[in-house]
Amino acid sequence: MKYIIQALEFAIVTALIILSIITFNKINQAALFEKETFSEEKYHYAVITDDISSYAYERFIGGVDAAIKELDSVYEVYEVGDDSLEDVIEMVVITQVDGVILRLSNNAIASEEIDKCKAGGIDIITVGNDAPDSLRDVYIGTNKYNLGRHAATLAIKAVDGPKNIGVILGSEYIDEESIATNNFINGIQDIVTKNDNLNLSIIKYSNSIRAELLMDDILKEDSPINVLICTDPVDVNRIIRVLVDRNKVGDIKIVASGDTAEIKDGIEKRLITASIVEDYEEIGNMSVYFLNRVIQGEGVSTYVNVPFETLEQRNLGIE
Repeated sequence: MKYIIQALEFAIVTALIILSIITFNKINQAALFEKETFSEEKYHYAVITDDISSYAYERFIGGVDAAIKELDSVYEVYEVGDDSLEDVIEMVVITQVDGVILRLSNNAIASEEIDKCKAGGIDIITVGNDAPDSLRDVYIGTNKYNLGRHAATLAIKAVDGPKNIGVILGSEYIDEESIATNNFINGIQDIVTKNDNLNLSIIKYSNSIRAELLMDDILKEDSPINVLICTDPVDVNRIIRVLVDRNKVGDIKIVASGDTAEIKDGIEKRLITASIVEDYEEIGNMSVYFLNRVIQGEGVSTYVNVPFETLEQRNLGIE
């Protein structure tokens, strides 16, 4: 009887050992399977902006998103407005992101916060407009000064005789910003000062007042404009509707921005003289790739100029 009990005990112990081995192997296999199938993100980025609703932002963030997916990384968008810039910067430093893409209406006001990021070991790229006095790694964007000069040149071509120009700046521009630091307006002024028959008399901002209301105000001016430069394609559509409703089509020539279907249709119907097209998607795409290279320690240019195009009737096959 004693030997039978010992044999049973031995069998039970042996079974428990075998079961433990099988269970341990299954756990290891599960862990190995998870490691093999789980793709770790390469880098963690933060996009900081004060504009999340404009045409330019939608195109820009589409370019960011495409590049992030291709590089198998992740990003978050932090909007300055609900939280102050200081709070947002503190948040990204605490979360230890690898890099920041800064897209503010005026990046220069963020120079101290940019330097805080660099002190915290975070690489940072500015887009849209530069903060040259900061420690930012790279600036990527269209040369706004040249953009303004080109817009003024298109205004000259739009009208025979004296030109009285008005400008409606879209949501990427803020009216609190000093005109002296607005490179787009400075570019227009450069052309204006060199032409006796050219005058810039009106500058308005649609970030706080809708473009159609601004257009109504412009039509009431004692000295009416005959050319309007508009930087936001959504504003262009609203302005065109006002001109149609007020029977003013043709009285004011429009130099627009963007390449939407509505803009192209307006050019075809001669409601719009020309449109300047900034490649916001490419700016977003390049921002991610250049930031990726900076993080990896590669040498890159500190200023990357993204060219713009012009849409006119001849570009659309219309004579």
